[in-house]
Amino acid sequence: MIGRIPILDVQPVVDCARRPAKAVVGETFQVSATVIREGHGALGAGVVLRDPAGRPGQLARMRPLAPGTDRYGAEVTVTEEGTWYFHVESWSDPIAAWHHDAAIKVPLGQDVELMLTEGALLFERAARSIRQPPGAARPAAARTALNALARKLRDRGVPPWDRLAAAETREIREILARYPLRQLLTRSARYPVLVDRLRA
Repeated sequence: MIGRIPILDVQPVVDCARRPAKAVVGETFQVSATVIREGHGALGAGVVLRDPAGRPGQLARMRPLAPGTDRYGAEVTVTEEGTWYFHVESWSDPIAAWHHDAAIKVPLGQDVELMLTEGALLFERAARSIRQPPGAARPAAARTALNALARKLRDRGVPPWDRLAAAETREIREILARYPLRQLLTRSARYPVLVDRLRA
């Protein structure tokens, strides 16, 4: 599909998706695609797998498969018989772009408060973008952590390098992997995978 951030050459696809790819129950396989963005902004990509009942799984983040290429991939696992579907998503990643710029400017003392305020605004947006189903603890905890980070980024009583480091913790990276802030979201077509009985 050609969108704002094109997704090309999705695999595994058989006969231009006129026939499903095949797998067996419990099999893990790689979904890959070429994802291209013009310009210098950071991008993200992921794959969503739907089970035979049509229920979507969690977004699996795709990673570059080889340095210097536009090829991304992620592994997914099918767990029951039937026809599964997957699609690839691509997006602009404003927080990754901010991290890149802040990691250069803050240590050099350039536009420090501007950069940290921009980061605070982005993390507040990320918190607001997390859907909050009633009674769901994980989204609520993620929103709380991102809003606390935004407050810390604005706290001039904390040294700038400590504020920047707070945005780079493992907890924050895991939250953003699960709930990325996405702009210019593009989705590929859906592709089928026929899952047969257990491997003999």
